[in-house]
This record gives sequence, C-alpha cells and structure tokens, in this order.
Amino acid sequence: MPNALSPRLRAMIISFDPTQPEALSISEFCKTQKISRSIFYRIRERATQESAGALHPRSRAPKLPSRRYGPDVINELVRIRKELKKDGWDYGPKTIHYEATILDEFPGGQIPSVATIARLLASVGHVERSPRKRPKSSYVPFARSAAMALWQLDAFEFRTHSDQVVTVYQLIDDATRFDVGSSAYARHENSGDAQQVLARAINDYGPPKEVLSDNSKAFNQLRGGTIGIVEAYLASQGTMPITGLPGRPTTQGKNERSHQTLQQFLKANRPQNLADVQKLLRRYREHYNQRRPHQSLNQATPQKAWELLEHTPATEPISMVVLEAKAAEYLMKRRIGSSAANRADVVVSKTGDILKKLTEQHEPDMDRESHQLLVRVNKDNCQAYYRGKQISLPQTYAGRQFLRTITEDEFILSDPDTAEVVLSFPLPMVALRVHRRFVSSYSIRGIRLANPTKQWSRKVAEYQAQYEAREEDMPEVFDYR
Repeated sequence: MPNALSPRLRAMIISFDPTQPEALSISEFCKTQKISRSIFYRIRERATQESAGALHPRSRAPKLPSRRYGPDVINELVRIRKELKKDGWDYGPKTIHYEATILDEFPGGQIPSVATIARLLASVGHVERSPRKRPKSSYVPFARSAAMALWQLDAFEFRTHSDQVVTVYQLIDDATRFDVGSSAYARHENSGDAQQVLARAINDYGPPKEVLSDNSKAFNQLRGGTIGIVEAYLASQGTMPITGLPGRPTTQGKNERSHQTLQQFLKANRPQNLADVQKLLRRYREHYNQRRPHQSLNQATPQKAWELLEHTPATEPISMVVLEAKAAEYLMKRRIGSSAANRADVVVSKTGDILKKLTEQHEPDMDRESHQLLVRVNKDNCQAYYRGKQISLPQTYAGRQFLRTITEDEFILSDPDTAEVVLSFPLPMVALRVHRRFVSSYSIRGIRLANPTKQWSRKVAEYQAQYEAREEDMPEVFDYR
C-alpha cells in the first residue's frame, strides 16, 4: 500500500457486515471507499488475529536492520587505507576489503561489505572523488581467453629521487594480467634491452604465441619495412611480433594502465638509483602477482588466474620468410602512399587556397610545398578542410598528424609514418548533411574510414541508403561524366 489507511477507514472495514438488509456488497463497499478487495480481506483477517491491532499499519522497519559499526572498525579501515596509500598501492574500497579479509583478526570479527566500507570512509572524510571519471560500464573490454596467447610489452622512463633517469620495461600476460617480466635499465629505450627482457621471461615461462607492442623501433620495425633483433628473436622462439595501430594506444591499454600502478608504487617508495628501482621491481612483481586483487579478474590475483586458465604457448619457430613478407607489405604501402602524395594534382591549404601543383619530384621548392600536405587534427578542432569546407572527423583522430592528398577523383588522409589510408572519399564531394561551411563526414557519399566507431558506421549506413534511393529516383544528378 503506497499510503497507509486511516484508523477510521480500518474501523469501517472491520465493522462492515454485508449480511445486513439493504447492505452494500463487498465489491460495492470497496468501490465507494476506493480500496481493493485484497486490502479489505487482509484487514479483516488481521482483525481476527490481532483485534484492535488491525486499526494501525504494521511497522515497515526491516526485520534485520543494518549493522552499526563502531569507531574501532572505522579506525581499522582508515589504517589499512593509509598503509596502502603510503606504500603506493590502490586504496579503494575493494582493495581495503581484500586486505581486511587476509588479516589474522578484524575488530568485531565482522568485515563490512565493499559498499559499507565506502560509506564508512566517506562519513569520516577519507575519500577522493573523481566526478569526471568515465563509468566502467561504458568500456568494452577485450582479452585473450588463455594464458600465453598474448603478451604485451611496453616501457616508460622514470626519474629517481637522485635525478637519474632509468627505463622500465613491463611485460604482462593479456589474459591473466600476470607480470612475467618487469625490468629496469640505465639506457634509453632500445632493442637490446627489450630483447633481454623477453629472453628472461621466455626462459622462465616459455614463449607466448604473440607479443603486442606499440610502433617503437625498439620493439617492432616491421611497419618501417625492416626486421629488428627483437622480431628475429621472437620468430626463433615461435612468437609472432605484432603492433597496435599508430596513434591508438588503447590497443595496448592493459599495459598502459599497468604503468600507472607501477609508477605510483615507485613514486611512493622514492628510489635513489637504478639498484633501488630493481629491488622495488622485484617487490612490486611479488605483490602485484600474488596479493593485489584485480578488478578485471573478479577480484582474483594474477597468480590465481595464471594457475587456473589454460596455457597455449608457442610450439614451432616462425620462418623469417613470414616476417620478410610482412615487412615488404608495409614497405609497399609506404611507397604507394608516398608516390600518391607526389602525384597530387591539386593541394588545398587549411584556409582553402589552392597551392601550386607538384609535378616534378626534384623541383627547387619541393620541400617547401610538400610540408603543406601535413595536417594536424586537434582535440578542440577535430576536422579536415577541403575547399573551405570543414569536414568533421571522429574524436579518435584527435591529436594526430595526417598526410592529406587530393587527386582528380579522390580525397585521402593517410598516416605519414605507415602510409595507411585512414580516410578517403571520391571527388567531387557530395554530402547530405551540410550546415554553412560544416560538413558531417558520415554524410559524404562513398566515404571510407579505417577502424570506425559503431555509431559512425551506423550513421554512414543510413546516409548511404539515402544515396542509393536518390540515385534511383534522380540518376542524372549523380552522373558526373
């Protein structure tokens, strides 16, 4: 009942006698009092059992009220939080709950739930709110289903308390987040140290099927058309070296996130030199793998996940012919992209002005003209320009530099390092959604985009369907011959 019935109405229900001459029926009585028949019979039944108690509603207080925790419990939670924070580890409610469960003794013998821990800490001001943090439900995580199927390799520079710069390499398993080899070196990022990190991990755990890295030349040189010592070593162990897309660090998101945890740990312990960093890395790996619960593993530790999941290591060496073919394919794409840029019949600047044509490769002012083909897309101004029109681009293009090529029949944006075409559409440009100088990219006829988002692809499909319908109704409008 959303609203409790008054004692007067309850008394009328209890005293109502439908057997009296000219009395209303029960249904008519309920209709006049605006109550249901179930409520009528419920109150009558209560009256037979509780007598006058039926004149008042039952208490809505829970039968099992929430447990109240005293200051000793709150003090213990705050102590655990401070110790985790001081040592450089995560100190959220889930981690605090896990640390409390492995204690020999907890005040009162009853550990609060994760939600209760968050509420208790918030009540005493021990909480750091992040209102701009993206909700975890919006992420679409992806991970291999078996251990040893994929390792992720990356590195970052760390400045010690004595101002010494060291390079820290992190190597983790994709499925279990198990740290198979974090090491530090005094030199800058290079292939020699990266090969040593991989060799040490493979000697301890065996070779994985694949190793994913970014496009740093220290890790993978295939996109540059050559084969480095890291790729050659991995192939000899049966491991395929792969890289993420240029300008897309989210491909290596697990390793990028693990950098944050390790950097926080190192900063909290303030190492003085390389030897201190190496000691801390051994301590970090032990705690990270065996004690720290991981949210993506349902609060299990990487060590537990490593032991439970199936292992699918590499079995046979990979022929160098395979790597040579991949390097040759990337090199061919670079050459095609470079030649397409030199064959541009017309180049339009950011302001919409038509620049001088590039007809000969060895013109005296070739260098001055070619740099105008490079376009940088900013986060606040995520768009490309064509003849004064501003073409909107997905936010995934923000913060990147592209090579813009305009031929007689096509507009092309390509990656200047890999020559991969990331956006193209036929010329003359035809678009259905134009507002003054602004053109929505998904409304351009025949547009193609590398790695589009689901929302962008859905809009493109809607507009391409409109083009097909209009071409049937008005074919002369779309005939450019």
